[in-house]
Amino acid sequence: MTEKSSNLREPINQTMLESMRLGVTAGLTGMAQRPKQVNDAIPTIAPRWLKHDRQVLRFDCYFQEPVVESPNENFRIRKCTLMYYLEDDTMHIIEGRIENSGIPQGVFLKRHKVAKPNSTTDLYTDKDFRLGMDIDVYTRVFRIVNCDEFTRAFYANEGIDLGYPEAFPDDPFVHTRAMINMKQNPPDLAEHKNYIEVMLKGGRPNKNLKSFLDNDRNVLSFSVLW
Repeated sequence: MTEKSSNLREPINQTMLESMRLGVTAGLTGMAQRPKQVNDAIPTIAPRWLKHDRQVLRFDCYFQEPVVESPNENFRIRKCTLMYYLEDDTMHIIEGRIENSGIPQGVFLKRHKVAKPNSTTDLYTDKDFRLGMDIDVYTRVFRIVNCDEFTRAFYANEGIDLGYPEAFPDDPFVHTRAMINMKQNPPDLAEHKNYIEVMLKGGRPNKNLKSFLDNDRNVLSFSVLW
């Protein structure tokens, strides 16, 4: 036989259930309720170092350097990358390295807070940067020409118009280095060199003989259908 317990019902105190549901224990024990625990580890307003942790604004810029010791060029365009760290309002400028340039390059400005010209307390902030503007960093004027996608999205979220990007100006030093690194002589210089060799009773290269020797026993074969 199975026991039937459908007729067994325990008395239920609705007042006690309601007080337990609402958390009101003063009426049952006579003691005041413990205050609600508040998690103060996460601040209501996040500080800047927490809100912008590892967020960096990246700008492409350049400055023009005068050259007085060379007769072949008057100035050089030195391209740099400006990085602004939002977490602590510090700046960092790096110049890209060019092979065999003979110019000290690399870290141009170490990361620290930079003050505006003629001031020691007014520092650069993220609101001071726009595309197509000049900024003065320790009497060195940098021209900002472009930025990366994160920087553009950050300013768009802040409702700030950065402007339109610009192109880097032509650098005569780049063309000078390209001519120096060329492995072949210009045509006029090659003809002059051959003329000097003939005048000094030297051997003159025979182009037809050189072509004959280079292509000796080289035959082109084609398969055709008629």
